[in-house]
Amino acid sequence: MRVIAGSFLVGILLFHSLAELPSGWWTIGLPTALIIAFQVTALRVPAWIAVGFLWTLLLVAPPPILQRPQTQLPPTLESTDLRVTGWVAAIPETLYRRTRFLLVVDELYHETTPLGFRGRLRLSWYDAPVALQVGDRWAFTVRLKRPRGLANPGAFDHERWLFTQRIAAQGYVRNQPQARLLRSSDRYPLDRLRQHIASRFQRLLSGNTYTGLLTALAIGERQGITDRQWNLLTRTGTGHLMAISGLHVGLIAGLLFVWTRYLWSRSLRLTCFCPARSAATWVALMGAFGYALLAGLSLPTQRALIMLSVASLAIIARRPVIPSRVLALALLAVLIVDPLAPLNGGFWLSFAAVAVILFSVVGYRSEFQPWRTGVGLQLRISLALMPVTVILFQNASLVSPLANLIAIPWASLTVIPMTLLAALAGFVNTDLQTGLLTVAALAMDWLWRFLTWLGQSPWTSLNLPAPPLWSLLFAVPGLLLLLSPRGVPGRWLGAVLCLPLAYAARPVPEPGDAWFTLLDVGQGLSAVIRTTHHVLVYDTGPRRGTAFDAGQIALVPFLREQRVQRVDTLLVSHADNAHMGGTRSLLEAFDVQRILTPFPLQTPIENAQTCRAGQTWDWDGVEFRLLHPSEQSLLRGDDASCVLLVRSAGGRILLTGDIGAAGAAELVRAHQAELAADVLIAPQQGAGLPLGEDFLKAVSPQIVLFSTGHNPRANTPKPATQAYYRSFGARLYNTADLGAIGLRLPCDGQLPPPSFYRQQHRHYWNAQ
Repeated sequence: MRVIAGSFLVGILLFHSLAELPSGWWTIGLPTALIIAFQVTALRVPAWIAVGFLWTLLLVAPPPILQRPQTQLPPTLESTDLRVTGWVAAIPETLYRRTRFLLVVDELYHETTPLGFRGRLRLSWYDAPVALQVGDRWAFTVRLKRPRGLANPGAFDHERWLFTQRIAAQGYVRNQPQARLLRSSDRYPLDRLRQHIASRFQRLLSGNTYTGLLTALAIGERQGITDRQWNLLTRTGTGHLMAISGLHVGLIAGLLFVWTRYLWSRSLRLTCFCPARSAATWVALMGAFGYALLAGLSLPTQRALIMLSVASLAIIARRPVIPSRVLALALLAVLIVDPLAPLNGGFWLSFAAVAVILFSVVGYRSEFQPWRTGVGLQLRISLALMPVTVILFQNASLVSPLANLIAIPWASLTVIPMTLLAALAGFVNTDLQTGLLTVAALAMDWLWRFLTWLGQSPWTSLNLPAPPLWSLLFAVPGLLLLLSPRGVPGRWLGAVLCLPLAYAARPVPEPGDAWFTLLDVGQGLSAVIRTTHHVLVYDTGPRRGTAFDAGQIALVPFLREQRVQRVDTLLVSHADNAHMGGTRSLLEAFDVQRILTPFPLQTPIENAQTCRAGQTWDWDGVEFRLLHPSEQSLLRGDDASCVLLVRSAGGRILLTGDIGAAGAAELVRAHQAELAADVLIAPQQGAGLPLGEDFLKAVSPQIVLFSTGHNPRANTPKPATQAYYRSFGARLYNTADLGAIGLRLPCDGQLPPPSFYRQQHRHYWNAQ
């Protein structure tokens, strides 16, 4: 079983590494692969790898004769008005003026033509006149776009997340023509119940700091947890407590098993009818299933239920429970049900934690000592999960063992039981529910005070670059050695084998070289220039409320992926949200030595200095020169943007902020001889008019880069602007199509071709 599960997983991982989907007709080989897997021992491993590969293909891209209704939005219909009818399929998320929700499509029309489209839409409704209820059937006019996200090194793959959530398109509701409620409470009774519980919690604990946390524990709905609360949970390594997962499902099952076995064994008649152990197992399994239903049967709870079911059925069948076999069988069951599970970080954390617990329980046979055993198990789990956590989240909590040692039993014995009893009490008595919620909130307050005290030190957690994947080849056997029982020879070698996890080296520019990266931040601008020992950030991208922060989701992850320790200079070209929105996130994450902006009083950034033409500095043989604005300039707004020229022996890059025709004319008058550049970062994301013939003749760029958002109907950069740049012989590249764009200015030789992140790191789920 262990070989089968491992081989099946390898086949699935091979499939997920593909850049393009193979033909669905390859799935006709699945029966043959299964026969070989069961009948030919010598070929069992490659056959099961093939089975895993073909099984995933069958579910993701079946052959034409098995294909379901269309689930891909035609590109020609992006950002056009479409009419849709469907059901609200999950608890809506309300944040300020926006309500975001999932809609399961019944019919989708373009004008009067049905599209035969089926799937899940992720929609936003601004200034919604009514509160949406799960299960209601609505008719909307919407504008949609295919699943798409930003593409940057080190950043979260939003397109992969949308794919694993089976979301076929994203968009927003048009307020005209008016949306119509077609039928109330038409579907999804379980999710309606969960929404009812959440609304009662909100009403009875109105204004309480911990309402969102208790709601998450009761029904798995985490939208009420604030960013500050998530930050503390992350720093202390206790975020898993607020996401209903294997821990919570196992806790409920364990409590039910213990109490049922105790009570059942007190009755001779019941034990004659069914052994106490079997009865307790059934009750525990049903209770865990009920709790998973209350949590909306999320993917983590599904995995936990499958693992629990495998172990429970072995107990009921009176078969020996061999931990490694149970884990392998659970792994195989999870992968058969959901071959997309390995694309989710929770999958690896869940199985890694269970594997460590089983390994520890089986390996240690000494006398049971609760405190020592608990501390040791927490240390082993934290140690074993650290590589996975760093790879997935680039964060490692140094206080996680201590935090979990206190938080897990406290939450398990007080907060979670009181919260679940409060959820059930709502069907009995409102006063009882209010009292239980008050007790749960008080218990959470005591826990939160402890976590706050523990997490206040800046050394509570470390933000680390993800180690190279090859380091796992050494770290996994090293961790097994470190976690092995006392007496195993060579345990100290485990620490040596884990050293590659701390491998932080990364190629850096040679003296005289400059590495330039234009990040994909949507409709805005953020660029990073690196020399051998220095880093300059030019603009930080846009910020839109709490929903989108380019600094947090693009710029900071990129700098961490590049092993950057500090930012020497931040240059904010002008006071425009599309260029400075991510500044706060950058300043919170990195030590920034110097900040330059044209008008510090208009840019609310502490300790900012004025950028002026004539400022020059040299970093590692690379010259940085500010060309605009001058002291005498009367220009304001976009035309007063800081213009930066980066020059090495191998080429020049001109960054122009958002200057317009007036700013370009002033540049030509003052610096015509210095404007020549190989690469020009187009101002105003290509939405404005060309900067004039004199300016472009002075620059004579070989390459023009645009930083825009993906919007097929926005026409940005404008066709006329593109044609004008091409008339000067320039090659045009856009982050909206190519993701982050990288350029290297070598200290000798010609400018090499740019690199495009979306092309180099493409997967089959990425948008074209």
